[in-house]
Amino acid sequence: MIELQDAKIGYEWENPLFASLNFRVTRCQHVLVSGPCGVGKSALVKTLLGLLYLWDGSYYAFGRDMDNPSAPLLSFVRKKIGILPDAGILIQNLTVLQNIALPVRFGQFDSMDRVRRLLEPYLDEFRIKDLLTKYPSELNLDQVKKIGFVRALINNPDLLILDDPFEGLDDDGVEILWAQLAKINDEKEKTILVFSRKNMENPSLFSHRYRLDSGGMREVS
Repeated sequence: MIELQDAKIGYEWENPLFASLNFRVTRCQHVLVSGPCGVGKSALVKTLLGLLYLWDGSYYAFGRDMDNPSAPLLSFVRKKIGILPDAGILIQNLTVLQNIALPVRFGQFDSMDRVRRLLEPYLDEFRIKDLLTKYPSELNLDQVKKIGFVRALINNPDLLILDDPFEGLDDDGVEILWAQLAKINDEKEKTILVFSRKNMENPSLFSHRYRLDSGGMREVS
């Protein structure tokens, strides 16, 4: 599904975060990558989304070569990925419903009626039914993260990338997210890639676990 080979990743050629990173995720695997703040997890996520290009090495996503990708290729890859950034990140001048609708409507102009139909199963599960007309400034971080998670799921992506998904959640939010991850695991239709600063409470969910540090990435048992 995604593969990095001898990838030189970072914001500067002279001072890369990773000089030669090798990493592979195959379909329906659930993978955990843990590492401390500042090690380069966010840069790696941006690389997988095509927001940062490699300085060297190769990157393949869904069988496509991501070396200098065209706009249509970037669109193709990003539609297959659901992303929850570490802070949730909602657009401030859009309502909750409009924020959730973005992956469905982007480049397709699907109707809001279709968005509401896709959203219906999540309203009670994530307890966001009463939030749809609110703006991000009216929400707490727990609500922002849950809404960001629903937005990541709404377009039924093949790959779900979660960057510190449990940071900022209250106990109820943590329980809801774990239940959703367990459901995805049971259905065996999506691949989950989680980046985390902390050890996860339920490591058995993941088929592979990696540790990321300044020396690169290594698999841990």
